[in-house]
Amino acid sequence: MAESPCPLSPEQIGFFHRQGYLMPVDVLTPSQAAEAVTAYRTYRTVTDRAGGLLKRRWNYPKIHLVARWADGLVHHPGLLDLASSLIGPDLLVWSTNLFVREGHSGSRLAWHQDAPYFGWEGAEGNAVRVWLALTRTSRDNGTMLYCRRSHKAGLLRHDFADRTLAGLMRGEQADYDVHEDDVVAVEIEAGQASLHQPTTVHSSGPSTVAEERICFAVDYLAPSVRPVHGPDSALLVRGEDRYRHFLPERRPEADFAPDALRAFREAVLMRDQRLAAVMRVIHDERAAERVSGG
Repeated sequence: MAESPCPLSPEQIGFFHRQGYLMPVDVLTPSQAAEAVTAYRTYRTVTDRAGGLLKRRWNYPKIHLVARWADGLVHHPGLLDLASSLIGPDLLVWSTNLFVREGHSGSRLAWHQDAPYFGWEGAEGNAVRVWLALTRTSRDNGTMLYCRRSHKAGLLRHDFADRTLAGLMRGEQADYDVHEDDVVAVEIEAGQASLHQPTTVHSSGPSTVAEERICFAVDYLAPSVRPVHGPDSALLVRGEDRYRHFLPERRPEADFAPDALRAFREAVLMRDQRLAAVMRVIHDERAAERVSGG
């Protein structure tokens, strides 16, 4: 088996494992980031006009299956080397996401983990989210916030803090005491990336400025990770998949090609069905706890 490239120093890798995140890491040049923004805007125009599933799910979880600019990013040698240095030489792309915060948006997300909702088995040390800034990110434009060392708590219970509309819009909140001294803002320049573990507790705040924030996130998995509660798919982007836990995906030959659109639809619906099953299990467990008084 080939050795993993190591663009990260031992100190950086150690920091990631101790703190649950790492930033900033240079990936794209400013001009490359600007080109990605232009491609994103064209993509949004097409998906909006197309309607249907493309319009509803333009921002996640399978952008790379229909848009070659996104496919190019998930295969970018810099991103692949970062992921390989942390989780090994064999890499799957499980999900691609666009996180766009409009100027002066009051939206905010509760402190949460990603992992409880993903339905993965064996993900500890075998998964990383790379959050690539296509525009500058700051506290002013509602960037992501990490809670240092929170990944060490493992999978946490989540629930809505309250049942008001504002509370529901913020999403479910992790049962974790976040201290202000442990909060760090992801403030990076266009073309730089931040990396975090699926169990790192994080949130985001409102935007108080006019500028738009655009970030592209990729979830890389080692093929040993297994989906639970139903089938799922992923794209092999480096090395080999000796486990075959995920159905294989194919790169798009052209933007929005008929075969790519079919594959996109099948993959999104498969993911939705499985994650809905994951949520039913979580809700059933909570209901059982309430009945038992736990």
